[in-house]
Amino acid sequence: MAYVAKMIGSVDGFGDIYQVAAPLDKQLEAFGRVGVTSLAEPDEVAQIRLAGRSNDFSRTNVAPIVRKGAKTILVRGVLNPLRNPLMAVAAVEAHRKGDYFEMQPDIYEAAEAVAKAQETMAPEDMDAIFVSQEGDFDLTSEHAEAQFLLRRQASSYFKQKTNGKIPFCGLSTNKKGIAVVNYVWFGDPQNGSLLNCRGRNLDNYSHAFGVRYFSGEASAQNLGYTLTEIGKANSQVIPAVLNEAGLSGIAEKVTLPLSKGLIERLRTG
Repeated sequence: MAYVAKMIGSVDGFGDIYQVAAPLDKQLEAFGRVGVTSLAEPDEVAQIRLAGRSNDFSRTNVAPIVRKGAKTILVRGVLNPLRNPLMAVAAVEAHRKGDYFEMQPDIYEAAEAVAKAQETMAPEDMDAIFVSQEGDFDLTSEHAEAQFLLRRQASSYFKQKTNGKIPFCGLSTNKKGIAVVNYVWFGDPQNGSLLNCRGRNLDNYSHAFGVRYFSGEASAQNLGYTLTEIGKANSQVIPAVLNEAGLSGIAEKVTLPLSKGLIERLRTG
């Protein structure tokens, strides 16, 4: 059976929005036929909802990776192993048997290396991030995980589509010597916009969005300067300006809060 990705509309300055309900491997095939390279990421799903195109639930192009006794790591974009068609087939088969998709522990170690290297970056700019808590908890727009997943849509999405919180369901494993790789499910706003890391349903006919970008870029959110780059520039420019104005004595006190404040203004619009 050939699955078809249906175009459901467009978002100005972003792209054409497609949707298909199928097992993950078949979704990727259907999206590929219309020029969509992966499932939408959570921030893109948020953008689709905020633009009024659809409030449907969606699988996303973010993968939680975990091993016993270690923090879960969320990876996105090209780092997501399930973006690979062969990995998608293997994950679908594992879920069809009622199991999680397991890989060698070096996949966790690779994700861990990226997450550690990017710990000083703004969450919106990271490719991998450690989940700060185990189990289930609520996210607010202040959580690094929310800023990582929803990027610059976080403030608007929390204000317009939630009651101020989004439930997050974590992933864990008790098995030694393996890493579990799964997917992040983004539930619909009517049911709390659940972000679920532990579903085992890649073999069923669930929905996912895909975006064919107008710009041809990997993500509309990556255009221009990143928040990390802006933060670094602020930390250099603010003391220089104060020194030129003869206010060098207060530079050390005000540079960090001013820089943080400017980043928060950019986050919240």
